[in-house]
Parts: sequence; C-alpha cells; structure tokens
Amino acid sequence: MTFSKEILKCHHVDTSKAKEITPELKPVNVTNLKFGPSGINSFPNTSVKNEKFLTYLPHSQFHNQLIELKNAIVLAYLTNRTLIMPPILHFTDSLAFPYEPLHNLYNHLNYVERVKKNRLLCNIKDSRRRYCSPKFSKYDSFMMINWEEIFDFSWIKSQIKIINKNELSIEGLYKICNIPAKETTINEFQDLYNNENVYVISQGDKLRNRYYYRFFDTDNSDNNYDLDNYKVPYLISNLRKREEKLIHTDSLFGSFRIKYEDERVIKWRSDMMRSLKVSHPILLDVTNNIVNELSGVENFLGVHVRTGDGIFKSNMGNTIDLIIEDMKNIAKPTKKMMVTSDSENHSLNNCKLQNERIIFIATDSSNPREELTKIFLTFPCVFTLGDFEEFIYPLRNYTLDRNIKMLNFFYPLLDLLIIANGMDVIGTPNSTFSKFAIYYHEILTYDKHSKILSNDPLK
Repeated sequence: MTFSKEILKCHHVDTSKAKEITPELKPVNVTNLKFGPSGINSFPNTSVKNEKFLTYLPHSQFHNQLIELKNAIVLAYLTNRTLIMPPILHFTDSLAFPYEPLHNLYNHLNYVERVKKNRLLCNIKDSRRRYCSPKFSKYDSFMMINWEEIFDFSWIKSQIKIINKNELSIEGLYKICNIPAKETTINEFQDLYNNENVYVISQGDKLRNRYYYRFFDTDNSDNNYDLDNYKVPYLISNLRKREEKLIHTDSLFGSFRIKYEDERVIKWRSDMMRSLKVSHPILLDVTNNIVNELSGVENFLGVHVRTGDGIFKSNMGNTIDLIIEDMKNIAKPTKKMMVTSDSENHSLNNCKLQNERIIFIATDSSNPREELTKIFLTFPCVFTLGDFEEFIYPLRNYTLDRNIKMLNFFYPLLDLLIIANGMDVIGTPNSTFSKFAIYYHEILTYDKHSKILSNDPLK
C-alpha cells in the first residue's frame, strides 16, 4: 500500500491541545546504521546528559507481555535508546488488563496499583478503610515482577542499557528520564502528550485496534509498505533521529509488529531471542526433575492444549481433534496398552516398562482428565503437572511480594519448560503460549546440538 504524507500520520488524543503525533516522512534506510565487528551498535548511549529513553505499557497475559518486551528490546537497540523496562504484570482471572488506549491503560494500571498499595496497609491504624473491604480482595493477587528475576538478560545488557521500572506512574517515568513535569498541567496524561521532551506513538483515545502501527527496519523509496493487518508505518531510521528525550509507545504486542528486511538486524534479533532464556534456579531445578522423571530430554512428547477463555474455549472440541491427529503422527497408540473408558491412564513406571511413548500435556484446564478426556482415552501414557505434585513443592512457598505465593505465576512457565524439553511440541493453533513453547524447544535443541558440535574432536 502506498502512503501520501497526509496519510502517514498517527491519531492523537486531542488535536486542539496535544501536539501532532506524526512519523517523520523523509525515509532514511536503516542499513546506513553502523554496526561494529561484533554486530554491536557503534553509537553507544554513554552520556548521561544526552541519554535518550524508550518505554511502553504492558498489557494482557504473560506471553503477550513477553512479545511486547522483545519488540521493545529491538526498538531500543535500533534507536540507540535506553530501555525503561516495565515489570511483568501478574494477576488472577478475576483481574484483567486487556489492550486499551494509552491513557485508559495508564488509568487502569495506576488504579490497581493504588488499591494494592493501600491494601498492604490494611493492618496499620491509619490505613484507608475503603480498600480494606473484602470486595477489594481480588487485587491482592496483583504482582509486578522484575523480568530479570525470571530471565537471563546478560547478553542483551551487553547490547543495550536497561533500567527496570518497578511502578507504572508517569511521574516515576519522568524522574528516571530527568524530564520536568509542567506545573500547569491538569493531569499526568495530558502532560505526556504535550511535553516537548516526549514523543508518543499511539493511536489516540478512540481507536481500539492494537495492531494500529507497524515498524520498518528498511525504507522504500516509493513509500510502499507491507502493513499486513496494521494501519500506519513508522520508519525506525526516523525514530532514531528523534530529539525528544523519551519515546513512549502504547502497545508493542504483535509477533509481526516489526517488519524485518535488513539481514544484520534479523541476525541480531535471532541472537537476542536465543539469549533470552529462563534463568530462575528453583524453576529450572523443578523442571529438570520432572523432565528426568518423564524419561529425560527429548524422550517424551510435549503437547499444549489451551482451553480457558474466548475463542479457545468455544473451539475446544475442534482443537482437541486437531491435536489428537497431530499426536498420532508421532505417538501412535499401541494395542498392548489401550485405554478403556472405565480405566485411568497407566502409571508412569508401567509406561516406561512397556516402552510406550510418554506424553506430557501443558494446559490451563483446571480439570484436564475431564475436559481433555478424548486425549486420555486415545493415548495410554498421558500426564500433566497434577501428576507431579511432590516435585513442585520447592515452588509452592516461593514468594516475592509480601508473602504472596507465586505458584500460580510459575505453573504456566513450568508447563512451558517441560514440553520444550520434549522430542517435539504440538500446540494449540493461534496460541502465543504454544508459539513460544515451540520456539523455546527450537532454542534448546539448537543449544544442545551446538554444544555437541563444539565438543566434536573431528570438527
């Protein structure tokens, strides 16, 4: 699609008050950026006085937030900016943080954060009694977790500077960036849009299409850009030239949010994503123990079945049928251990003795043996996390936030790590969890084979 200068504009909150939020129109090819011999950006952001920043707002479930983070890392690297990294938002099903326009999402997140902070004071004499009511108890499960508690950022931090942000206010953001707030501004959000030190990339307050803008690492002389499901193109080379101290986007969710054409950028992104592996020691120990119990790395089949909400819940029957067909291609049921309708699956030890293919299912189902009955009746040796409760004990009492247990946060990650260590991963169509599990499996396989090759004396 070809865009005129008038079309290459982004919507904003109030055209009468806010400054226009428009991509620069003169394209500069990102291939003109200089890369050092190791691929490191040759314009390191070292001067504190001249330091520039980039940030975004997280939303939705964990794996959507992870996609946002990866896109932010790429943008920070290519624009030579320090990444202000928001925390992981963890919450139970009673809370939700779906995509919203920027100011709505800020208001929502700030409200939940405020309620949570006040509830932590409920045992103190001067606490705000309103938030101590049981009707606010659902906010107790809300946690903000530092990404570096869970993932290894050592390689990424050799490429870009990262500042962890442990709260979500605009005031706190300004303090990090040393940006003065306007005293005459009625609210923080209005100041975000009107502040000459901030460049906001947003679709405004009316549109609710989270796939609104797409970034391009290479310009086209004819202004013809492949937007796919997106609406507005942004050239990364133009963002790199922005003089504002802070670039602030709303959503960065979307596996295709950035269009990659430069081979060096593609390689850098691939190296970055391979480096971003789970590093939490207790989580890895528990994973290894369960994987070993399942006969070891690449000796079982990993499957992910999402059932919990939205389109996944309504399509569950069809999804299970598709997954069973895929499973049969790898783990064809044998006659020697057929499952009957009135029997439970065979024990893990019996499956090992009979040399049956062991299958581990990662799922958000609260009752997998009932909801996924068809799978259990088709294959004799199917297991879930519920079969390994004794192995999970080290995670059961782990806390980060005022003795709030984190098991509900660890469960999906544990599921993911287990199936990623299997011989293959069969996933649920259109699930970001499945896509990440499959990719993580590929990373682990790549690392394993690379280690074997590096130790090969004939190499």
